[in-house]
Amino acid sequence: MAGKKKKTGSMVVLIIVALYLLIPLVLTFLYSLFTEWISILPNGFTLNAYVELFQDSYFWQSIVRTLLISILPIAICTLVVLLAMYVVVVYVPALDKVMKMICTIPYAIQGVILPISVLGLYAGAPEPFSNRVFMLVCTYCIVVLPYVYQGVRNNLDAVSAPRLLEAAQMLGAGKFYAFWRIILPNITNGIMVSVMLAMSIVFGDFVIINTLAGNYFPTGQMYLYSAMRQSGQKASAVIVILFIITLAISLVGFGLQKSKKRR
Repeated sequence: MAGKKKKTGSMVVLIIVALYLLIPLVLTFLYSLFTEWISILPNGFTLNAYVELFQDSYFWQSIVRTLLISILPIAICTLVVLLAMYVVVVYVPALDKVMKMICTIPYAIQGVILPISVLGLYAGAPEPFSNRVFMLVCTYCIVVLPYVYQGVRNNLDAVSAPRLLEAAQMLGAGKFYAFWRIILPNITNGIMVSVMLAMSIVFGDFVIINTLAGNYFPTGQMYLYSAMRQSGQKASAVIVILFIITLAISLVGFGLQKSKKRR
Protein backbone atom coordinates (compact mmCIF):
# COMPACT_ATOMS: atom_id res chain seq x y z
CA MET A 1 0.00 0.00 0.00
CA ALA A 2 2.83 2.36 0.92
CA GLY A 3 4.63 1.52 -2.30
CA LYS A 4 1.49 2.30 -4.31
CA LYS A 5 1.09 5.68 -2.60
CA LYS A 6 4.73 6.46 -3.22
CA LYS A 7 4.35 5.57 -6.91
CA THR A 8 1.23 7.75 -7.19
CA GLY A 9 3.02 10.65 -5.51
CA SER A 10 5.94 10.31 -7.91
CA MET A 11 3.59 10.33 -10.91
CA VAL A 12 1.86 13.49 -9.62
CA VAL A 13 5.21 15.24 -9.21
CA LEU A 14 6.29 14.20 -12.73
CA ILE A 15 3.01 15.44 -14.22
CA ILE A 16 3.35 18.80 -12.44
CA VAL A 17 6.94 19.21 -13.63
CA ALA A 18 5.96 18.24 -17.20
CA LEU A 19 3.11 20.76 -17.23
CA TYR A 20 5.43 23.46 -15.89
CA LEU A 21 7.98 22.76 -18.61
CA LEU A 22 5.28 22.80 -21.30
CA ILE A 23 3.93 26.24 -20.31
CA PRO A 24 6.34 28.23 -22.57
CA LEU A 25 5.54 25.99 -25.56
CA VAL A 26 1.79 26.19 -24.98
CA LEU A 27 1.92 29.99 -24.74
CA THR A 28 4.04 30.15 -27.89
CA PHE A 29 1.49 27.98 -29.69
CA LEU A 30 -1.38 30.19 -28.52
CA TYR A 31 0.47 33.32 -29.61
CA SER A 32 0.92 31.84 -33.09
CA LEU A 33 -2.86 31.42 -33.43
CA PHE A 34 -3.88 35.04 -32.75
CA THR A 35 -3.14 38.33 -34.45
CA GLU A 36 -2.64 40.30 -31.22
CA TRP A 37 -2.23 39.70 -27.52
CA ILE A 38 -2.13 43.02 -25.70
CA SER A 39 -4.58 42.14 -22.90
CA ILE A 40 -5.21 39.11 -20.70
CA LEU A 41 -6.87 37.20 -23.55
CA PRO A 42 -5.65 37.16 -27.17
CA ASN A 43 -7.72 38.48 -30.06
CA GLY A 44 -8.14 37.59 -33.73
CA PHE A 45 -7.91 33.82 -34.13
CA THR A 46 -6.17 32.84 -37.37
CA LEU A 47 -4.16 30.03 -38.95
CA ASN A 48 -2.50 32.27 -41.52
CA ALA A 49 0.96 31.78 -40.02
CA TYR A 50 0.77 28.00 -40.42
CA VAL A 51 -0.83 28.21 -43.88
CA GLU A 52 1.96 30.53 -45.02
CA LEU A 53 4.65 28.21 -43.65
CA PHE A 54 3.18 25.07 -45.18
CA GLN A 55 3.02 26.78 -48.56
CA ASP A 56 6.57 28.13 -48.33
CA SER A 57 8.97 25.75 -50.10
CA TYR A 58 11.95 27.73 -48.79
CA PHE A 59 10.89 26.89 -45.22
CA TRP A 60 10.78 23.15 -45.92
CA GLN A 61 14.13 23.31 -47.68
CA SER A 62 15.58 24.94 -44.58
CA ILE A 63 14.07 22.16 -42.43
CA VAL A 64 15.68 19.50 -44.63
CA ARG A 65 19.03 21.28 -44.31
CA THR A 66 18.58 21.41 -40.53
CA LEU A 67 17.90 17.68 -40.37
CA LEU A 68 20.91 16.96 -42.57
CA ILE A 69 23.27 19.12 -40.55
CA SER A 70 21.91 17.62 -37.31
CA ILE A 71 21.99 13.93 -38.22
CA LEU A 72 25.24 13.74 -40.19
CA PRO A 73 27.70 15.12 -37.58
CA ILE A 74 26.01 13.22 -34.74
CA ALA A 75 26.22 9.95 -36.69
CA ILE A 76 29.91 10.54 -37.49
CA CYS A 77 30.74 11.54 -33.91
CA THR A 78 28.88 8.56 -32.41
CA LEU A 79 30.63 6.10 -34.72
CA VAL A 80 34.06 7.59 -33.97
CA VAL A 81 33.42 7.54 -30.20
CA LEU A 82 32.24 3.91 -30.31
CA LEU A 83 35.32 2.85 -32.28
CA ALA A 84 37.57 4.71 -29.86
CA MET A 85 35.82 3.20 -26.84
CA TYR A 86 36.20 -0.25 -28.41
CA VAL A 87 39.97 0.26 -28.51
CA VAL A 88 40.02 1.67 -24.98
CA VAL A 89 37.84 -1.01 -23.39
CA VAL A 90 39.29 -3.97 -25.26
CA TYR A 91 42.96 -3.14 -25.75
CA VAL A 92 44.21 -0.01 -23.91
CA PRO A 93 42.15 0.76 -20.77
CA ALA A 94 44.88 3.16 -19.58
CA LEU A 95 43.94 5.60 -22.36
CA ASP A 96 40.50 6.17 -20.85
CA LYS A 97 41.71 9.18 -18.82
CA VAL A 98 43.38 10.72 -21.85
CA MET A 99 40.26 10.28 -23.95
CA LYS A 100 38.09 11.77 -21.22
CA MET A 101 40.32 14.86 -21.09
CA ILE A 102 40.26 15.26 -24.89
CA CYS A 103 36.48 14.85 -25.09
CA THR A 104 35.83 17.50 -22.42
CA ILE A 105 37.93 20.19 -24.15
CA PRO A 106 35.04 21.32 -26.42
CA TYR A 107 33.17 22.51 -23.31
CA ALA A 108 35.65 25.41 -23.13
CA ILE A 109 35.59 26.46 -26.81
CA GLN A 110 31.92 26.64 -27.65
CA GLY A 111 30.03 29.74 -28.70
CA VAL A 112 31.45 32.22 -31.15
CA ILE A 113 35.07 31.22 -30.40
CA LEU A 114 34.87 27.87 -32.19
CA PRO A 115 33.37 28.96 -35.57
CA ILE A 116 35.64 32.01 -35.82
CA SER A 117 38.68 29.83 -35.15
CA VAL A 118 37.57 27.32 -37.79
CA LEU A 119 37.03 30.11 -40.33
CA GLY A 120 40.42 31.61 -39.58
CA LEU A 121 42.16 28.27 -40.08
CA TYR A 122 40.33 26.79 -43.05
CA ALA A 123 38.76 29.64 -45.04
CA GLY A 124 41.67 29.68 -47.49
CA ALA A 125 42.41 25.96 -47.40
CA PRO A 126 41.92 23.70 -50.45
CA GLU A 127 38.70 21.77 -50.98
CA PRO A 128 36.95 20.15 -49.20
CA PHE A 129 38.33 21.86 -46.07
CA SER A 130 37.26 25.34 -47.19
CA ASN A 131 33.74 24.15 -48.05
CA ARG A 132 31.30 25.78 -45.63
CA VAL A 133 29.11 22.70 -45.21
CA PHE A 134 32.18 20.53 -44.58
CA MET A 135 33.41 23.00 -41.94
CA LEU A 136 29.95 23.07 -40.40
CA VAL A 137 29.72 19.28 -40.12
CA CYS A 138 33.19 19.01 -38.58
CA THR A 139 32.48 21.86 -36.16
CA TYR A 140 29.25 20.25 -34.96
CA CYS A 141 31.16 16.98 -34.48
CA ILE A 142 33.35 18.87 -32.01
CA VAL A 143 30.36 20.52 -30.31
CA VAL A 144 28.47 17.27 -29.66
CA LEU A 145 31.57 15.22 -28.79
CA PRO A 146 31.38 15.71 -24.98
CA TYR A 147 27.71 14.76 -24.83
CA VAL A 148 28.06 11.66 -26.98
CA TYR A 149 31.22 10.53 -25.17
CA GLN A 150 29.75 11.05 -21.70
CA GLY A 151 26.63 9.07 -22.57
CA VAL A 152 28.64 6.17 -24.00
CA ARG A 153 31.13 6.23 -21.12
CA ASN A 154 28.44 6.26 -18.40
CA ASN A 155 26.57 3.36 -19.97
CA LEU A 156 29.74 1.31 -20.39
CA ASP A 157 30.39 1.80 -16.68
CA ALA A 158 26.77 0.91 -15.85
CA VAL A 159 26.95 -2.47 -17.61
CA SER A 160 30.50 -3.20 -16.34
CA ALA A 161 31.84 -3.52 -19.87
CA PRO A 162 35.25 -5.08 -18.98
CA ARG A 163 33.62 -7.86 -16.93
CA LEU A 164 30.97 -8.45 -19.59
CA LEU A 165 33.74 -8.67 -22.17
CA GLU A 166 35.69 -11.18 -20.08
CA ALA A 167 32.57 -13.31 -19.57
CA ALA A 168 31.87 -13.33 -23.31
CA GLN A 169 35.47 -14.32 -24.09
CA MET A 170 35.30 -17.16 -21.57
CA LEU A 171 32.30 -18.47 -23.49
CA GLY A 172 34.27 -18.41 -26.74
CA ALA A 173 33.30 -15.05 -28.23
CA GLY A 174 35.94 -12.92 -29.93
CA LYS A 175 36.72 -9.42 -28.70
CA PHE A 176 35.17 -7.68 -31.70
CA TYR A 177 32.06 -9.86 -31.60
CA ALA A 178 31.69 -9.43 -27.82
CA PHE A 179 31.85 -5.63 -28.01
CA TRP A 180 29.59 -5.07 -31.02
CA ARG A 181 27.07 -7.87 -30.45
CA ILE A 182 26.93 -8.10 -26.65
CA ILE A 183 28.11 -4.85 -25.03
CA LEU A 184 26.76 -2.43 -27.63
CA PRO A 185 23.13 -3.69 -27.53
CA ASN A 186 23.18 -3.25 -23.74
CA ILE A 187 24.10 0.44 -24.01
CA THR A 188 21.91 1.35 -26.98
CA ASN A 189 19.36 3.16 -24.80
CA GLY A 190 22.08 5.36 -23.35
CA ILE A 191 23.48 6.07 -26.81
CA MET A 192 20.01 7.05 -28.00
CA VAL A 193 19.59 9.49 -25.11
CA SER A 194 22.97 11.05 -25.88
CA VAL A 195 22.06 11.32 -29.58
CA MET A 196 18.76 13.04 -28.76
CA LEU A 197 20.54 15.48 -26.44
CA ALA A 198 23.15 16.24 -29.08
CA MET A 199 20.46 16.70 -31.73
CA SER A 200 18.58 19.19 -29.56
CA ILE A 201 21.80 21.19 -29.13
CA VAL A 202 22.52 21.25 -32.87
CA PHE A 203 18.87 21.85 -33.74
CA GLY A 204 18.73 24.93 -31.52
CA ASP A 205 22.09 26.42 -32.47
CA PHE A 206 22.25 29.75 -34.27
CA VAL A 207 25.71 31.19 -33.58
CA ILE A 208 27.76 28.49 -35.33
CA ILE A 209 25.45 28.08 -38.33
CA ASN A 210 25.25 31.85 -38.84
CA THR A 211 29.00 32.39 -38.50
CA LEU A 212 30.17 29.48 -40.66
CA ALA A 213 27.44 29.07 -43.26
CA GLY A 214 25.17 32.12 -43.21
CA ASN A 215 23.45 32.40 -46.60
CA TYR A 216 25.54 29.54 -48.03
CA PHE A 217 23.48 26.96 -46.18
CA PRO A 218 20.31 28.55 -44.66
CA THR A 219 18.68 26.27 -42.11
CA GLY A 220 15.59 26.38 -39.94
CA GLN A 221 17.39 28.53 -37.38
CA MET A 222 18.21 31.11 -40.05
CA TYR A 223 14.60 31.01 -41.25
CA LEU A 224 13.40 31.56 -37.67
CA TYR A 225 15.72 34.56 -37.32
CA SER A 226 14.32 36.16 -40.47
CA ALA A 227 10.73 35.34 -39.39
CA MET A 228 11.28 37.13 -36.06
CA ARG A 229 11.87 40.37 -37.97
CA GLN A 230 8.68 39.90 -40.01
CA SER A 231 6.02 38.69 -37.59
CA GLY A 232 5.84 37.43 -34.03
CA GLN A 233 3.05 35.03 -34.96
CA LYS A 234 5.07 33.55 -37.81
CA ALA A 235 8.14 33.15 -35.61
CA SER A 236 6.05 31.40 -32.96
CA ALA A 237 4.64 29.04 -35.59
CA VAL A 238 8.18 28.20 -36.74
CA ILE A 239 9.18 27.40 -33.15
CA VAL A 240 6.18 25.10 -32.71
CA ILE A 241 6.89 23.24 -35.96
CA LEU A 242 10.58 22.82 -35.07
CA PHE A 243 9.56 21.42 -31.68
CA ILE A 244 7.11 18.98 -33.28
CA ILE A 245 9.79 17.78 -35.73
CA THR A 246 12.28 17.28 -32.90
CA LEU A 247 9.67 15.42 -30.86
CA ALA A 248 8.76 13.23 -33.84
CA ILE A 249 12.42 12.31 -34.39
CA SER A 250 12.77 11.39 -30.71
CA LEU A 251 9.61 9.26 -30.73
CA VAL A 252 10.71 7.46 -33.90
CA GLY A 253 14.15 6.78 -32.45
CA PHE A 254 12.86 5.39 -29.17
CA GLY A 255 10.09 3.50 -30.97
CA LEU A 256 12.62 1.75 -33.20
CA GLN A 257 14.68 0.93 -30.12
CA LYS A 258 11.68 -0.62 -28.34
CA SER A 259 10.69 -2.70 -31.37
CA LYS A 260 14.27 -3.92 -31.67
CA LYS A 261 14.21 -4.96 -28.01
CA ARG A 262 10.96 -6.89 -28.50
CA ARG A 263 12.44 -8.78 -31.45
